[in-house]
Amino acid sequence: MDRAALAKLIRLRQNPDLPNIYDVELANIPALRAYDSVEVHVVLYPFSRHITADAYRLNPFEEYAEDISTRRRSLYTRVPRPASSLFGILLGIFIICVFLLVKPSEVASLQSIVAILGAYFIGKDLWRDLEALFVNLSKNWRVRYQSDYYAYQVEKNTTLTNYSALAREQRYGKASLLPERMEFISNSNSKTARLKFARADLRVFQHDVAHILAMRFDPSVAEELENAGYMFSVKISLNRRVFLLRRAQEFFQSLNASQRGCLDFYNEWLPDAALTRDAYFLGNLRFLVAQRLVPALEILDAQDAAPRA
Repeated sequence: MDRAALAKLIRLRQNPDLPNIYDVELANIPALRAYDSVEVHVVLYPFSRHITADAYRLNPFEEYAEDISTRRRSLYTRVPRPASSLFGILLGIFIICVFLLVKPSEVASLQSIVAILGAYFIGKDLWRDLEALFVNLSKNWRVRYQSDYYAYQVEKNTTLTNYSALAREQRYGKASLLPERMEFISNSNSKTARLKFARADLRVFQHDVAHILAMRFDPSVAEELENAGYMFSVKISLNRRVFLLRRAQEFFQSLNASQRGCLDFYNEWLPDAALTRDAYFLGNLRFLVAQRLVPALEILDAQDAAPRA
């Protein structure tokens, strides 16, 4: 465990000029360059029942997700999902082999071509059901199958990217860092942003702290947010890769109202601590090696953004 890299790694700051905006920053960039990739997952859950997901936004990634869903030009595009197509192709090849064994003279017939194409499209749909089955069956196993975490990837080395980077720095008053991959999830009351930063991007970044996210609340609910409080949770994954195998050191910590801590193995709140896991990944297969609780580990730094009583 690299405490130097983790110390106050995620900073939550309430904007002094715009109190309805909270900025999320990634610190310790020089220490993070030792890893092949760094993943930051952020979850925000307001405690007030009057504040729903419609009352706030996680920018800029919520905007990117909306642009993609409406087929507008965006810095991000969807990550290709070749697994279902590959499974459909393999199923089509299997049908061809069956025809070759049973009726080789019928391989080039219209009926066999229709059967092969049908097998391809059925295989694509079948793979989605099989993947969901693998996820559900193995969710409590030490070795489990998990679906892809990220739906979007950044389009690098484009004029749009370069101009947007300059505009973001002028907008936020500090340098920002775009993740290589991201996913945005909106529920009825909470929102999640999953961000994956590549070492190549961390190496060329010239600052020690990067702005990665802004949480913008409707001004009408900003005071209620501060009075009722919120839970701000993060998951950090420090990754090293050897060929196809990836080792991940995962850390979980939350800001529960004004108290930093985590849930223990019995889902009891443990103040001033973090949960850590060691895991290995091979494609979509995840092997959990160990998990433990680490006391007195300060991953979250939110001294200026704690809700006021």
